[in-house]
Amino acid sequence: MTYEVKKINVGSLTKIVPIIFGIVGIVIGLFTFFLFPTEVAQGLAFGTRLLSWLIFIVLYTLIMYVGIVVISLLYNWVCGMMGGVVLSLDEKQS
Repeated sequence: MTYEVKKINVGSLTKIVPIIFGIVGIVIGLFTFFLFPTEVAQGLAFGTRLLSWLIFIVLYTLIMYVGIVVISLLYNWVCGMMGGVVLSLDEKQS
């Protein structure tokens, strides 16, 4: 079976993308501020590290969310001119 992805529903991305990038931001922030702190983070008090970690999570999620939305809108625009990504799918044999 061959399918073509002609459009990405940007609204459907707004439901799941922030959650995924929020989780990724939590993990990256843990490494950056607590587990293997950078030189800057090492000099911070615990409360300041915690606040920096929370700000990092929010900013990371926001920046990545905006990036994904822009990329999906660009995909929809280019796809309208050139066609979408073609996927070939095989039925799974039990």
